[in-house]
Amino acid sequence: MKGSWVISFVLTVVTISLPVEGKTFTECEAAKELERAKISKSLISNWVCLMQSESKMNTALLTGPKTASSYSHGILQINSAKWCTRGRTGGICNKRCEDFLNDDIQDDIACAKKIFDQEGFKAWDGWTKKCKNKPLPNLAHCSRRRRMATEMDAAEIETDPVLRV
Repeated sequence: MKGSWVISFVLTVVTISLPVEGKTFTECEAAKELERAKISKSLISNWVCLMQSESKMNTALLTGPKTASSYSHGILQINSAKWCTRGRTGGICNKRCEDFLNDDIQDDIACAKKIFDQEGFKAWDGWTKKCKNKPLPNLAHCSRRRRMATEMDAAEIETDPVLRV
């Protein structure tokens, strides 16, 4: 009885102390972040497909151990064997791997651009299996929704005497 209480206490403390900052992005949210990071518009569907296939768009996903006891981190599953270092700054991206586990994905994208520049999308098994030569996400509704919202905002300003200056 006493042993199970200790185990429950330890599990509770560990669970409470773990930072849970992750988020599951929608296609449109991911596309917007990729645009913000200056990813070529012609490649954004590939990047969104990559995120879907690698992490199901979950920024807090940690998988492993993999080859050489490495782990993959975040929405783009950046691997600790080469690109980042667990527990301290390092790797080709000069980042702590844990930095890729929060909902700010700009640093993930910056590192993934380095991976892409060196190895292309083939660096990710998920992209090769689920995106290469397959239908990519249609993101047209994302820009349409933004355009409609902007047009609605402009119309509201035109008709609202308080907002019109």
